[in-house]
Amino acid sequence: MNNIKLVSIDLAKNVFQVCGINQAGKPIVNKKVKRSQLLETVLSLKPKRIVMEACYTANYWGRKFQSFQFEVSAIPAQFVKAFVRGNKNDGNDALAIAEAAVRPNMRFVPIKTIEQQDLQTRHRVRERHIRNRTALINQIRGILSEYGVTIALGSKTVIKQIPLVLEDANNELSPSARSLLSDLSQELRTITETIKHDEVIIEQLSKSHDTYQRLMTVPGIGKILSSFIIASVGNGQQFKNGREFSAWIGLTPRQYASGDKSYLGKVSKRGNRTLRTLFIHGARAAFTRCKQRDHYLFQWSEKIAARSSKPKAWVALANKLARIVWAMLVKKTEFQYR
Repeated sequence: MNNIKLVSIDLAKNVFQVCGINQAGKPIVNKKVKRSQLLETVLSLKPKRIVMEACYTANYWGRKFQSFQFEVSAIPAQFVKAFVRGNKNDGNDALAIAEAAVRPNMRFVPIKTIEQQDLQTRHRVRERHIRNRTALINQIRGILSEYGVTIALGSKTVIKQIPLVLEDANNELSPSARSLLSDLSQELRTITETIKHDEVIIEQLSKSHDTYQRLMTVPGIGKILSSFIIASVGNGQQFKNGREFSAWIGLTPRQYASGDKSYLGKVSKRGNRTLRTLFIHGARAAFTRCKQRDHYLFQWSEKIAARSSKPKAWVALANKLARIVWAMLVKKTEFQYR
């Protein structure tokens, strides 16, 4: 089996499918392997390259194989689906991964380092805490509205207003409702403190990256966005240019073209939704608060806002910022005002 060129692995929890193909693309081996035997099996095949779907446990196994000096690639699952032939089973899935891997224009996902994994994990947990806090705020405001009490939006406002509502003896809140709202208020304060703790840890983990401080010199990019870029993008080498990076985030318009007709629609909203949201929020903050209004970026975005709308200008500015970020990642340069 020394003539195996590539090994594709259909990842799972306990039983994996390992497929090895030769230089001609012909399958030499395609068998099921238990988790405890996977590493030994792959090492015995001595492949030049290992390919997996970018899914559950891919980063762990990718780092494990990289430690043995293998070239490891991961393919987005949506790109593999088109190459599946016949019925859906592990054998055909492993063959589809191998066939997709040898395509010259295939796009791959880089394996994340432990540092990136730590950052991304902390970001995911923070996102869940924010969702829980939003749900809790909505529930508190909904309960209060049934008793004829209204509170404005925002976690800070709700935390500040609840004690005042509980102390107001003139509203219709019963003793039971006051006790419940007091407990919910304490829960809200706890979640808010947890989110602040998450952000402190994220900042501590990010400071070890030299890119972290450089990215924050870009208008609209703060601590959260800068660290999220490091966690999800890395060095940006997987993208050919800034436009491809921006398209990956989902900040470029959809294209509908046939023959000599071409139409550009709304932004595609593909890719990482959180990263796209952070870029747009950052662009909005830069658009409204940046003091250096003479910068060409803001003069350009203000023209878009004047002839269209501010939200469109924010998205357009986010697109520009994403391309600038890619150039800074790849070329390792500072942001230049001009």
